[in-house]
Amino acid sequence: MKFKKMYLAIVIIPLVLLTIFILNNNNITFSTNKKEFDLNIDALKEEQSLFTHTRVTITNTGKQPLTDVKVDYGNKSETVALLEPGHSYPLSPPAGSDLQRIIVTSDQGINITKEYRTPLKMPGMMGS
Repeated sequence: MKFKKMYLAIVIIPLVLLTIFILNNNNITFSTNKKEFDLNIDALKEEQSLFTHTRVTITNTGKQPLTDVKVDYGNKSETVALLEPGHSYPLSPPAGSDLQRIIVTSDQGINITKEYRTPLKMPGMMGS
C-alpha cells in the first residue's frame, strides 16, 4: 500500500507540475497555429513630467520571413529590410513623430494600424 502511494506521488506530481507550466507559459506556440506571414506590434508611449519615452517593437510571429517592413509614424517612417520568423526588432520613433498611432506594412501584405499603449502609473514610480 505504501509503495502505491509513493508511485502515485512520483508519477502524478511531475505530470501536474508539467501541465501547470505548459498552461501558464504563454511563450509556447504551436507551429500548426501559425500563419505564413504575421506580425506582432508593441507600441509604447510613456509620458513623463519632462519628456515622453516611446518605443516600438515589431516581432515576426509567422512562419516565413518578412521583407521591407515599413513602420509609418504619420509624418516620418523607417523600413526594416528583413525580419526573420521569431525575431524582434526594437525601434525608437524619430523626434517629431505623430504619437497617436503607427501603420506597419510589408511586401507580404501585412497592413496593421496600431495605437500606442500607455503603462499604468503607480504612486512612487517615475513619472507618476
